[in-house]
Amino acid sequence: MSFSKKLKQKLRSGLSFLHRDRPAILGFLFHGLFEDREEIAANHVDAQQAITREQMRLFIEIFLEAGYDFISPEQEDSKLTTTGKYACITFDDGYANNLRMVALLEEYDIPATFYITTGNVEQQECFWWDVVYRERIRRGAQKTDISREQKMLKEKHHLDIITYLLREFGDTCLLPWSDTDRPMTIEELKEFSAHPLVHIGNHTRNHYLLDQYGYSEILEQIQLAQIDISNWTGRTPVSIAYPNGNYSPVAAKAAANSGLQRGLTLQKIKNHPPMDGNFQIGRFTLWGNQEIRTQCNVFRSDIPL
Repeated sequence: MSFSKKLKQKLRSGLSFLHRDRPAILGFLFHGLFEDREEIAANHVDAQQAITREQMRLFIEIFLEAGYDFISPEQEDSKLTTTGKYACITFDDGYANNLRMVALLEEYDIPATFYITTGNVEQQECFWWDVVYRERIRRGAQKTDISREQKMLKEKHHLDIITYLLREFGDTCLLPWSDTDRPMTIEELKEFSAHPLVHIGNHTRNHYLLDQYGYSEILEQIQLAQIDISNWTGRTPVSIAYPNGNYSPVAAKAAANSGLQRGLTLQKIKNHPPMDGNFQIGRFTLWGNQEIRTQCNVFRSDIPL
């Protein structure tokens, strides 16, 4: 983070003490949950937010101390009040390292929702952005160049992305290296989903960035994931987290026509009841390389980001 951005964040953090914590629903996006910095430094995955278990613990405690109730996006509207302060923990993709959250959920008696890309779970294949990251790191590439390559690939059709990976890195590139980079197995997901504090959501079959596809492909991606999750867990998701936060009116229509009631984006906004029928629910992103408490102060602020 640049000096100017750090200064701006500190300013927002300070101002938040004057204008914060009005009734709202705050959504938060996570991907992986790491034991420590050593696991991140192994470079088996693109750690993205790079959140460790202890940073997650601090985040939870800050919001509990501030009087927030943790809920899931599946919370019934009838149980939400217009005077309540709520926080939602959500994880995207379905990494096996998400299983570590159970201990924290139990410790604090709070729920979380995990949005699963079912094709990776079924095939036990790594997520494509991790393949690019670890293979380029292994070849000595700079992270800025890796990020540029990932951004370029996001503009391609998913099938073209896979073809690119196989051509660049070989036939075994999608195989996981460890428990850090692999998705959950079907059996793990079954057991995980049975926990009363765990909720499972739709993250499409193959992580298509939905704003780049037509209605039929979007609908297929959503419905296949609905079928997979229902078959594996016995529960049918009621919400979708759009991969990469990319959504469109067409994606929202396909989600609604698939029986889903809510859609989660990456808009940096606070939300308010009712949530049913809202397919543009906002989420904030917590970063492990920045001060956790300062970020939480900014999230709590009623000054728009």
